[in-house]
Amino acid sequence: MKKIVKEPLFHFLLIGAIIFLVYMMVNTEQNTQEIVIDDNLVNELASKWELKRNRRPTLEEMEGMINQYVEQEVLYQEALTMNLDHNDEIVKRRLAQKMEFISDNMAESLQPTLEMLESYYEEHKDNYAKAPIYSMQVLYFSEDKRENASADALAALNHENPLELGDNISLPSNYKDESAFKITRDYGRVFTNALDSLETGKWVGPVQSGFGIHLVNILEKKAAGYYEFDDIAEKVSTDYNFDASNDFKQELIATLLKNYSIQIDVEDPSLKKELDEKY
Repeated sequence: MKKIVKEPLFHFLLIGAIIFLVYMMVNTEQNTQEIVIDDNLVNELASKWELKRNRRPTLEEMEGMINQYVEQEVLYQEALTMNLDHNDEIVKRRLAQKMEFISDNMAESLQPTLEMLESYYEEHKDNYAKAPIYSMQVLYFSEDKRENASADALAALNHENPLELGDNISLPSNYKDESAFKITRDYGRVFTNALDSLETGKWVGPVQSGFGIHLVNILEKKAAGYYEFDDIAEKVSTDYNFDASNDFKQELIATLLKNYSIQIDVEDPSLKKELDEKY
C-alpha cells in the first residue's frame, strides 16, 4: 500500500485533499488541545474488555484500545470544531463517524488510474489466487456418538487403517482433483482453511468443521494459478479503494494529531513505554 501512496497522481491529490480539509477544520489561532491517557482511562477500557471477553486484555490489546480511543477523541473534537453536532443529539462515536464519512468520501474521489490498479494487482497477487485443487480422503468422528471425538481421532492416527474407525456422514469422504470451493461448500470454510497448513501423503488431524471432528489424508494438492487482472478488475478496484481509504484516514489522523498534546499518565511501565513511543 505504501507504493500506492507514492504514485504521483494519488500523492498529489491526497496531499491537496488533506491540506484542504485541515484548513477548513483547524483554526490556526486555536490553542493546542489536550488528550489525557491516565490510569482511570486504562481501567475503564480494561473493564469494558473484561466484561465482553471474560478476561483482562493483553498489553497489545490495551494499546490497540488506547489507539482507538485517541483516534476517536481526535475525530470527535474536530467534529465539534466543525459544528457537526449542531441540533444533533448523538454521542462521541457518532460524531467521530461523521468525520470518518468525510474522510471516506474524499478518499473515494481520488479514483485510481488503470496503471495504478494494475500495479496494485501485481503487488497483492496472492490475494487473487484461484482456490487450490485437492485429492484427499476425509474421516469423520461424531461428537454426538462419542464421549471424546478428538481423543478417538488422535488415537486413530496410530491405527494401521484409520478408515476402519470413522463414523458415517452424509458428505463425500473422497475427493479427486476437486476445487477448495467445492470442499468449502461441503465442510465449511474453517475446515478448508485448515487444509493449507496440513502435511500431504499421511493421515493428519484432528481437523474441526461445523459437523465435528475429522482426520484428513491429502493425497495431492495442486496450485490453480491466479485470476487474470481483466477477469477481476472490479474486485481489484474495490480492494484498492478500501486500502486507499484506510491509508487516507490514517494520514488525516496523523495530520490532525499535530494539533494535540497527548499526556501519558499511567503506572504500567510497559504500556507507558509503548504509548510514549507512539505519541
